[in-house]
Amino acid sequence: MKISNGLKIAAIYASVFLGAGFASGQELMQYFVGFGRIGLLGIIVAGVLFALTGWAALRVCRREGVRNYHELMRLLFGSKLGSVMEGMVVLFLFSLFVAMLAGAGATGREAFGVPFTVSAFVIAAKVFFVLCFGLTGVVRINVILAPFMLLGGIFIGLYSFFAHTSPTFAMLSGRNIGMAWLLSAVIYASYNLVTGVPILAATAEMATKKRDAMIGGLLGGGVITLLGICMALPLFLHYGNVISLEIPFLYIATYHGASFRLFYLAVLMSAIMTTAACNAFAVTEWLKSYNKFIVAAGVCIIGLVFSHVGFSNIVAYVYPAFGFLGLFKIIVILWHGFFMRHCT
Repeated sequence: MKISNGLKIAAIYASVFLGAGFASGQELMQYFVGFGRIGLLGIIVAGVLFALTGWAALRVCRREGVRNYHELMRLLFGSKLGSVMEGMVVLFLFSLFVAMLAGAGATGREAFGVPFTVSAFVIAAKVFFVLCFGLTGVVRINVILAPFMLLGGIFIGLYSFFAHTSPTFAMLSGRNIGMAWLLSAVIYASYNLVTGVPILAATAEMATKKRDAMIGGLLGGGVITLLGICMALPLFLHYGNVISLEIPFLYIATYHGASFRLFYLAVLMSAIMTTAACNAFAVTEWLKSYNKFIVAAGVCIIGLVFSHVGFSNIVAYVYPAFGFLGLFKIIVILWHGFFMRHCT
């Protein structure tokens, strides 16, 4: 059976958000679970922003004949501001690459007792190998690992929750103050869309019909929302035990036995590898006027050095810093996609 372009776009779009921060449970803990049960509503709010912004971005690209992110930024923000926005996004993409290396280091240390630097170096070396094959290498690794990550993540979350002796929602308090949960959800969606929109712009040519844009954005946002809820549920059950861990879900996976733990680690490392490769590739493409191999090696080496800042620190401080940039972008994209005249 032939898969529609809309479904292909949705699958690519959803897989963008399943990096180490998400698959480890670190992002879910910091931006949703810590607020108590209302954090589930926060996941839904973020999912709605993913869906609507994705749909709007694809509508704009299809309507204006946009072929890549460079053209989209100049269309939305003009030449000068568009260049600034593009440079900021590349900086964030590099930060995400650093976060993936830090996540790999933390996983190796907590799961196998391997030194942080060794685990991070292994992923950096693999990313360099993928970058040597350019876009072909990045596409192949995503085609192989993306379905496994998405389906595996949903299974892990649901099994961890319902296999518990008496599953129940956590009664958490503390951070659940006023509308802070809503701001947290918006910031989470905003910084993720800093990287999500470039991917959508790259796939825009696949949206040959209006329904492709709608399916790609709405279904992609829906899938990541479902995945987020499924993986957040077990974090509520074990909140007190995982709050201080770099890889919260590793504790939960270990709770369910050695086989389940190995399966989870496979999903986590797949998420780390694909996200690291995609972000590093985007950075090297921006610098493609220089020697490809030297740039790739430089990005990997510098990323390895900065990864020692620590995974949870990057998620807590670096990600939100780019959230406001993403929020500005969301507002502009929604306006161009749904409220300007002649939308098709």
